[in-house]
Amino acid sequence: MKLILSLLALSVTCPVFAAPANETLNVRGRFIYTAANERVVLRGVNEMFSISRDPTGDWSMKEISKTGANAVRIFTTPTYSADMLDLVLSNAVRHGMIPIPECHAATGKWERLGDCVSYWIRPEIAAVIQKHRRWTLLNIANEAGDEVSRRDFVAGYSEAILRIREAGIDVPLIIDGSKWGQEYNMLLDSWATLNAFDPRRSIIVSAHSYWAGSEEERKAPYRTIIDRVKRDKIPFILGEGPTPSGWDCKASPYSWAMTELDKADISWLAWSWGMVENRDCQADNRYDITDGGKFGRWKASAGAVLMVDHPASVQKTARRPCSIPNAGKNCIRPGRWSAAEK
Repeated sequence: MKLILSLLALSVTCPVFAAPANETLNVRGRFIYTAANERVVLRGVNEMFSISRDPTGDWSMKEISKTGANAVRIFTTPTYSADMLDLVLSNAVRHGMIPIPECHAATGKWERLGDCVSYWIRPEIAAVIQKHRRWTLLNIANEAGDEVSRRDFVAGYSEAILRIREAGIDVPLIIDGSKWGQEYNMLLDSWATLNAFDPRRSIIVSAHSYWAGSEEERKAPYRTIIDRVKRDKIPFILGEGPTPSGWDCKASPYSWAMTELDKADISWLAWSWGMVENRDCQADNRYDITDGGKFGRWKASAGAVLMVDHPASVQKTARRPCSIPNAGKNCIRPGRWSAAEK
């Protein structure tokens, strides 16, 4: 712990090592850019691939791609083999989507953050990430921890960043908030420190929208996030959300949030596609987007709203970078981006 905090203090004066040109996704300002300089706002879904009946996305990636999604967040565990990881990343890219593998082993358990890091730095796993480095974003650990102090959060993730970079992994890294992903204030406050610690300056932060309370209390986190992200130019992803309900399974203003996030050009990834049924919430507030993973077979009204019906749905707002396979006609071309846009 003392070593990490000492290194953290020194990192502010360390030189910045830019990612090699045309090799990885990169972070500039609050946005994600491709190696070809296409600015991408992520719109997509999560799926529990590693525990599903299609663990490498052989058929389900095609179904997800019918939404027009430009990204897919991929549930893995430390038992997910390098061969399977290789295939699932390949299948995502082949269908025009940026793959975001995440480790689910530390969900709600801060003490298991290291288990996820140890998985990513295994030589055969790190080699797969590097093989797909042009398109991959690496989500270090899903929702690690419940109540975690800022000191421990920064120290724990600083060590994680160090270990991952020492393993030769150079893709952008995503860090989830604590409190089962719902914590966002400390997360946003910690971004600059963690990003300064990363020699590649490629840290993205992510919160999950299972907030409860009155309607205004459920809207308040979105408002705070949008204001902070725009003001401080923080690269941020709503990694699970907007969700149709909070952790209490009561309705949340997700369609309002879709509109607000779209106006602010903030990335979001809906939970979850539906090959593995969620048991947390049922009825119309359920988290399942489809019944069994088939496009158009919506499990509840929220699935159709998130994917195709709403003016800010995935189908109506997602744009793929032109340099990815199967980009489609309305793809994003390289551009010269102004300071205001960054």
